[in-house]
Order: sequence, then structure tokens, then C-alpha cells
Amino acid sequence: MDAGGVADTVYCPFVCYVILYRRTFSGMLFSINAPIKILSMHMMPFTLDDCKKNPPRILAKGRWANADLSLFDQGSTTWVIKDFSPCRLPVRYSIGIFMVRRELLALKRLQGIPGIAVEPFRLSPFALAYHYIPGATLKESRRADTVTPDFFMQLEDVVLRMHERNLVHLDIRYMRNILITPEGAPAILDFQSSLALDRIPRMFHQLLKAVDLSGVYKCWQKVCPGTLDAERTALLEAVQKKRSLWIFKGYPLGTRFSRR
Repeated sequence: MDAGGVADTVYCPFVCYVILYRRTFSGMLFSINAPIKILSMHMMPFTLDDCKKNPPRILAKGRWANADLSLFDQGSTTWVIKDFSPCRLPVRYSIGIFMVRRELLALKRLQGIPGIAVEPFRLSPFALAYHYIPGATLKESRRADTVTPDFFMQLEDVVLRMHERNLVHLDIRYMRNILITPEGAPAILDFQSSLALDRIPRMFHQLLKAVDLSGVYKCWQKVCPGTLDAERTALLEAVQKKRSLWIFKGYPLGTRFSRR
């Protein structure tokens, strides 16, 4: 996910969009100063001053409303830095602050689940950092023989454990957001589209979780055709039918200004 939508990544009828938008975007964007645990300077693994002394290695330059991604070595640990600072000032102080807060809260909620980046913290109002997970994306590895149905069953388990924490990702269908570690285990990247279900009406929970699972099954079907069982195929097809009712296709910010 690049710029990523808020609730606009959910492929469901319009009424669902309106409720999610009101409860997440309008409810959070304009309360950016709401309480959030911030590490004091002496507790942070590293600071912006450390980055000036030892400049991070750029992984990808963001475009328009996308963050720059870079790697920073601190001792024996490599960190990913997602930084909106290079964005234009209006983007930095709106989307940038909002997305940093959103992803940080999601990662903190999911700590302890295998396949989730560890020790996330806010480096600045416009940047967050977390442990780098080595590996290759599913998009890069989809034709490798090592990607088997067992991998997708492990990925499904990670998603189900995420749902137990009352959080949905909403962007798993994109193979670039799924990582294959050197051990062959799945990891999930990029939680900018994620949504905590605490304040979402329960009538939508099952649908939103199904969106995540359909993303797993969509990738499974593409990478390992003919191995998806009937029950999972039925869920995938049911979600795809609901997507056809959705009037907003894809990401209003991401697709228009190029996705990474």
C-alpha cells in the first residue's frame, strides 16, 4: 500500500463506506493530538540525530502522498523508516501524521504475532520505524516452486490471529504486501489501510474480515491454481460479488499517483 485509502479500501456497499469513513477518518484525522504512548528520547532505539550522523539507505522514494522508505542500521539491528517528511507541507501535516499514527497503533496492537514487524515506534510526527524483516515479496516470488499451499495456510493463520486482535488489514490482496521470509514463513507489510474494529458496528465485522481472507485466497488462487478448496473459493467469490457493488474502485490517492 502506498498512499492507501482509509475506509475506501473496503469493497462493500455505499452505506458501509459512509459509516466507516465517519468513524475512522473524520473521527481520527481531526484528533491527531489524541493520547498515544510516545517513547521519550532516551528510550527510543535511535533518534533523528542518529539518522543525520549515519544517513539511512533509501529503499524507495515516495511520490506525492507516499512516504519514503529507507533502512537504518543501529548496532546489529536493521530498521525500516517510513517517512512522510519529504512530502509537501499540507500532505505532511494531514495524511502524513494520520498515516504514521494509524500504522503505529496497528503494529503495536499486533505485537507478538509471527509475521508482524516488531518494536515499532514513532521517530517523529511524520515518521515511524520498526524492525526490518528480510525476505522477498510474494509478487517477486510468485513463480518460485517454494510457494506452496502450505505457505498460504500459514498466511491465513496470521490473518486470523490478527482478526482476534480486532484489526483488519484491508490490503492483503496486493502481493507486494505479503513477504516470504528466508525461512519460508509469511509476513504482512504495510498497515496504512488497516482498521481497528472497536468502534465499528458489529454488523460489518464479518464482512471486513472476509475482505482480508479473500485477499489471501485471491493470491493463493493466482500462485497455486487448482489448490484452493471449495469453501475458501466460495468466500472469495462472495466477496468479489460485493466488490462489484462498490462505486469507488481502488485507491483515490494511490492508484492515481502510482503505487509501489
